[in-house]
Amino acid sequence: MEDLEKDTDSRGFKRLRKEVSRRIGVDYENYSKSHLRRRFHARMRVVDKSKFIDYLNYLKRHEDEIEELRDLLTVNVTKFKRDEEVWKLLEDEIVPKIFEHKEQDILKKVKGWSAGCATGEEPYSLAISCLNNKSSKDIDIEIVGTDLDDNALDFARNGAYPEKSIENLSKNEKRKYFKHENGEWILGKKVKELVNFKKIDIFKTSFTKKFDIILCRNLMIYFNNESKTELMKRLVDSLNKGGFLIIGMAENLRSPAKDQVESYDLKRRIFVKK
Repeated sequence: MEDLEKDTDSRGFKRLRKEVSRRIGVDYENYSKSHLRRRFHARMRVVDKSKFIDYLNYLKRHEDEIEELRDLLTVNVTKFKRDEEVWKLLEDEIVPKIFEHKEQDILKKVKGWSAGCATGEEPYSLAISCLNNKSSKDIDIEIVGTDLDDNALDFARNGAYPEKSIENLSKNEKRKYFKHENGEWILGKKVKELVNFKKIDIFKTSFTKKFDIILCRNLMIYFNNESKTELMKRLVDSLNKGGFLIIGMAENLRSPAKDQVESYDLKRRIFVKK
């Protein structure tokens, strides 16, 4: 096999990206070219195509190939309370601060958003952390999990997880919030009713609701620099004053979003809106 084509400014790459965007229903213009190239190359090796234009032609002739590529582009690897240090801080300090503030509010509702929620472990983890801290029946909890992957969202709504997904949860949390049936851990109604899942394109949806906490961890790594800057601004604009933003450990905030927040824990990439 010839060396794989690497030029992401080529006409073939651009036409392939446009066709994949149309067929999958995701605007991959916002995505990092190098990320897309790696994913395209993975399938090009399998079907023995070295040029982007040749792979595009193959894609048009083989209907099942677009599904193979969709699975590769939307791969989701996560678990409940992923990055235990972050979740310990979130549950022991941040969520209690949010609840304390809400006790003084007229509208006693905690609002959270998990952006790029994949199969639901993150928003459900936030719901569990909220329930672990909730002492007042007067406070409502409303969490939204958003993603572009229909299959991942359907999985999340179903709420059945393998053992590996819940290994970071305590025995008490497993007993309190799950049922173990046929080798799976089935999430109970108490947690599921707090989370609403939606399919959205984060660059095409405006949020008028103000959130108390937003988690967007390891989503920005897929986007180009211009889109990262826009996404960060959208996230911060969607926060209440004093609201918390948690991003991935390998990610950094950019201006103008960076200028609108203060660092709460820089090592764990936790920020507070000014």
